[in-house]
Amino acid sequence: MERKWWTLAAVLGLACWFFGNLYEAVVFSPNWVVDTPAQMARLDAFFVTTGPTLYFVPVTVLTCLVILILWLTDRTAYRRAAVAALALTVLNAVIVAAVVTPLFGDGGDRTLAWTWNVLNVVRMALTATTAVLLFNTFRRLDQAAVQRQLGRM
Repeated sequence: MERKWWTLAAVLGLACWFFGNLYEAVVFSPNWVVDTPAQMARLDAFFVTTGPTLYFVPVTVLTCLVILILWLTDRTAYRRAAVAALALTVLNAVIVAAVVTPLFGDGGDRTLAWTWNVLNVVRMALTATTAVLLFNTFRRLDQAAVQRQLGRM
């Protein structure tokens, strides 16, 4: 598959990631800050068979892996997107390790719930930034492909 299509696939992965975090921020998060231990226990009981991990982790890991591979193929075109994706990956690891795990593990508290809310806004901003940077790269690659096609005519 051509590099520009891998770029578009990464943009779509980032869009999925962004809207998944937006959904959590709008649907789940407001409940977390009210009676946090009870809400965490309820969600913990709710996610017995499956959970967000099954649909978030593969998309986020694959998307970041595709961005890394793209950066390795062209360090100039993908440099800014790769830096943003690296920052996004580090932030995501911090959120999971330092906030989500204790939030669900110990029944959580309001401070962790609010910390998740703030960090999630930053994560969504980084996700959107990375997607915009990659989409701009996709547009440049697509325009170059059109120019090559016109040159052949």
